[in-house]
Amino acid sequence: MKIKAEMGSMTFLIAALTATFALSLVTGISGSFLDSGTEAIVQFRLPRSTLAMLSGGFLGVAGALTQNLFRNPLASPSILGIEAGGSLAVTALLVAGLSLNLAPIAALAGCLVALMLVLTFRSNLILSGLAISTAAGSVGSLLLSIALNDPGRAVSVLQWLLGSLSGRGWSDLMRAIPFAAAGLFMSWRLGPALDTMMLGSQVATSVGVDVERKKLTAVTAVALLTAAAITGGGLLPFVGLIAPHLARSAGGYRAGSLKSNSIAAKSFCLGAILVMFADLIARTAAGPRELETGVITGVIGGPFFLWCLWRQQRKEART
Repeated sequence: MKIKAEMGSMTFLIAALTATFALSLVTGISGSFLDSGTEAIVQFRLPRSTLAMLSGGFLGVAGALTQNLFRNPLASPSILGIEAGGSLAVTALLVAGLSLNLAPIAALAGCLVALMLVLTFRSNLILSGLAISTAAGSVGSLLLSIALNDPGRAVSVLQWLLGSLSGRGWSDLMRAIPFAAAGLFMSWRLGPALDTMMLGSQVATSVGVDVERKKLTAVTAVALLTAAAITGGGLLPFVGLIAPHLARSAGGYRAGSLKSNSIAAKSFCLGAILVMFADLIARTAAGPRELETGVITGVIGGPFFLWCLWRQQRKEART
């Protein structure tokens, strides 16, 4: 019964993902269907929709890993400042006038630095993440003010900071894929160990799991996936928070009974759907002008985060 429910929910998510991707391909800036030829779909919408799908999926998996690693339902790459650290590194790269081919490496370095800071101050996880995000945002604003001397460079910096998918192409995807592939593989291999670690470090150690090594691997996977998402789509806040929460609800049974790899797969689908849906809104809501996709995910995710805080406070009050 449980396996059937699991397969049913996964089948539904894959169908929803396919439908959202198809809708993204055929919807133009004006909001009308098929308002341009096949060439425009293949050259512009296909790479953009693919980037939106994969960036959202990567953040969904990264969010599921982060919540599992820190055992905190509010943890995510955006809440903990991991996305902000990666985005700041890419912003510095752009302001320095260096090649975008270095963007994945810069994003990975920024994500790792942010993660190390979070791990250092993990006793107060959310506050440390807020501090990192605020500091990274302030430095990013400083870099943007420096870049204003060059309007073209300033626009590029602003697009990264706001999470714009406008003008993105296959080259952006190719830069992100190696990092994402490594992160997804590590995440998949970690699944059984993470399931055991959920029972407690002592139990995991007693059955032969090297807990510290697995935690280090999980940190690396989170950084790789977040860096890949930033390389592809810029700053897309709250995706890594929303997707795992919805993934644990998909299936109709207790979240604790779900396997880590199952949650990761569902989080990938839900993160992809969320970012593609946000990009559709960004393209059509104010046509012919485009909004930034990251702004839309922020508008959706802000109230969701507050709801999560409220629910956790109620849960703590009961206990």
